[in-house]
Amino acid sequence: MSDALGRPPSGLTGNLPWTRSCFVCGQDNPHGLRLRSRIENGHVILNYTPRESDLGYRHIVHGGIAMTLLDEVMTWAAIAASRRVCVAAELSVRLKKPIQVGQALRVEGWVVKHTSRLILTEGLITGADGAGRLAASGKYMPMPEEHARLTEKDFVSSPDVIPPGRLVGEGE
Repeated sequence: MSDALGRPPSGLTGNLPWTRSCFVCGQDNPHGLRLRSRIENGHVILNYTPRESDLGYRHIVHGGIAMTLLDEVMTWAAIAASRRVCVAAELSVRLKKPIQVGQALRVEGWVVKHTSRLILTEGLITGADGAGRLAASGKYMPMPEEHARLTEKDFVSSPDVIPPGRLVGEGE
């Protein structure tokens, strides 16, 4: 279990597994980003440099792409803290500064509180200059067990990642 502040179990650090189908991390999704996340100091982090195909208007990255990145790290933060597969119930985002194509980003998510039925998260996208670009908050819920079992089969195991079973409660 996580601690009272919603942080992942003590010592849980390293690269997170990925899936086969996810738009953000899925290794087999032909239209996906194929990104990898990690846990550092209780926060889930990924790095991303937006591509031309991520544009909304011709000079800024589409807000939906940015929110998708935040959802990814906040979902993983909820999973690590609750040790259950989770899905978003509500997301809120605030644009602080536009994101440009080619701008290196740090996307970070963490849990601020959780109960057995609801996990509250926050997230932030910062540029290489350290300035915040987007801030988000989210409410996540554990998936019903029958859906979670199907989802867990989508995880890809690798020797250099935290074992999926350790993240979803099969053992410390």
